[in-house]
Amino acid sequence: MYKDANITKGLGRGVEIAEELRSQSSADNLFAGIFTGSLPFERVFGEWSKPSAEEIQRRDKIVTELSDFLLKKVDPYLVDDTSSVPLEVFEGLARLGCFGLKASNKYGGKELSNTSYLEALGVSASWCSAIVIVLSAHNTIGCVFPVMYYGTDEQKDHLLPELIKWPTGFCLTERNVGSDASKVECYAKRVRDAQGNIIGYEIKGEKWYTTNSILTDHVSLAKNLSVVTRIVDHPDELKDKTKKECYGLFIVATNSKGFDVGVRNTFIGMRGIHNSTPLFETVFVPAFNLIGENREDWESKYGWGPREGSGLKIAFESLNTGRIAIAKGCIGVSKQALNLTRWWGNKRSQLGGPLIDKELVRDKIVYAATNILAMEAMTKYASTCFDKGQDVRIEAAAVKTFASERAWQIVDNLAQVRGGRFYETWQSLSKRELTPPDEILWTGARPNRIFEGANEILVQLMFREGTDKFIKTALPLMSKRSSMGEKLRAATKMAGYYLSSVNLYLPNWLMNHIKFIEHRSGKLARNIIISSAKYSTKLALKQLMLDRFSRIAINLGAMALTYSYARELDKEDQGHNYSQLADIFCRTTKYEVEELFRVLNNNDDEYRWKVSKRLINGDFDVFLLSGIIPMTEEHMRGPKK
Repeated sequence: MYKDANITKGLGRGVEIAEELRSQSSADNLFAGIFTGSLPFERVFGEWSKPSAEEIQRRDKIVTELSDFLLKKVDPYLVDDTSSVPLEVFEGLARLGCFGLKASNKYGGKELSNTSYLEALGVSASWCSAIVIVLSAHNTIGCVFPVMYYGTDEQKDHLLPELIKWPTGFCLTERNVGSDASKVECYAKRVRDAQGNIIGYEIKGEKWYTTNSILTDHVSLAKNLSVVTRIVDHPDELKDKTKKECYGLFIVATNSKGFDVGVRNTFIGMRGIHNSTPLFETVFVPAFNLIGENREDWESKYGWGPREGSGLKIAFESLNTGRIAIAKGCIGVSKQALNLTRWWGNKRSQLGGPLIDKELVRDKIVYAATNILAMEAMTKYASTCFDKGQDVRIEAAAVKTFASERAWQIVDNLAQVRGGRFYETWQSLSKRELTPPDEILWTGARPNRIFEGANEILVQLMFREGTDKFIKTALPLMSKRSSMGEKLRAATKMAGYYLSSVNLYLPNWLMNHIKFIEHRSGKLARNIIISSAKYSTKLALKQLMLDRFSRIAINLGAMALTYSYARELDKEDQGHNYSQLADIFCRTTKYEVEELFRVLNNNDDEYRWKVSKRLINGDFDVFLLSGIIPMTEEHMRGPKK
């Protein structure tokens, strides 16, 4: 593992904990193959399996009913204007069974696969961003996921029938907890009976950004929340650096004594999200409500009780499906943006003709269409892998990063085509003419690059997971404790990896898309091997380099999946020639890959790092901050001290 070679040293305790909790098996799907120069093309071109006819019927019925409900009962302008989803909308979604979309019908759920469930998210995202967040926050990362996948049979039987009736929320983020989940300060103190047996826990602390938690100030919407905490016998353990961290995940009823849901948070976009900062003031939770693996090795080694210690692991795994869900939401938003771009292009006439006839506008439409196809391919592949029980760590990070960035560009292109009308609020413009929700789409699309892990973090995660095989092979070379014989054997294996990925160099124009992907994957693997040898344990600190490695892999994977998916669509519908869209996407993406390779080996990263130190120290402030009134903490709005 990375930790054995001290690669995580200096990256923070959060990285070390994530390393301990992550699956120790190497990821072996498409993107892992790209990193190692051994692409499993047979998987890529054979993963487009269809759900059963019975599931297709159930899925289509649910999506049709949901679409009809959204069209008739959900006004996206009203939700945006009031920053709220009406209670009757929640009640309507509950009647449709939208809070049990993936749960087994044994408990009253709709029992959709993850791939079928995503279709409901896509149509919701195209209509109202608040609704897709409501459904995803509950079905993907709320209380249902941990109970479904980690609950005991008794917990499932007791909890799921109620959890799927009403929206739930997920509590992980805190004031000092974002991407570094190890800093959790909210804790659950063990409560024991006279014989010393754990009968429950007292949760104390504050959580941030809990979606579905609140209806109005101090009035809960969710009846239950999934809460990740540290588990301790005494709060002083939180400060004890020698104490092994124990994390738990609890199902907490919001009517519990000592719980206060707080006040509503409001946001720049997605303004209908029912989000708050809940406070747990010594909230008692019975031991039955602790969800987690029964790890005998942890219990014998650390003395933890049954199901303790799994909180962060469950949270991390739920975020994998959450990232795939975000990607599907991005597809819905992008399709609506494409629809509105074409509408306005035909409606608006400037400089001698309609905007739709201008080359720059048409190119934005081509960009949207080709990238929507790529997003669909990547999302469907990642979700299908999850449904088959395969590892999706890298796939989820890749598709979330790709889709959120491409969707943001597509929506921003709509804003550019709309011109000045885009920047006027819909409340103002709609007094004079028909006004689409372009502003709502734009402000709602931006957070996707942050939610469920900022993209900058996810590309680092992708590299760590995708190069696991390399790192394990190279461990003796990186460890000072290795003997000369161990180092020699490792060097021989690394040389084997290097040589196996060597391909005869060919210029772009002599390679078809698949040959290009295969060739550049080998080139990526060789560059990673060279960088591993050059930087050893310091490689993890080269964030710009790792970012380029991962983005090359993302682009190559997107090309392979888009090409394959288009061929599959053409088999089903031979009249539309989706391969044309795939061809344009692959042609464009080749240039992006080549540029990333160029900068990978010809950059000024170290020089920029040196200059950044001077910038941080304020060496250039006499110029950079002259002519302004610098904003300091003294001028910032905040609670009165």
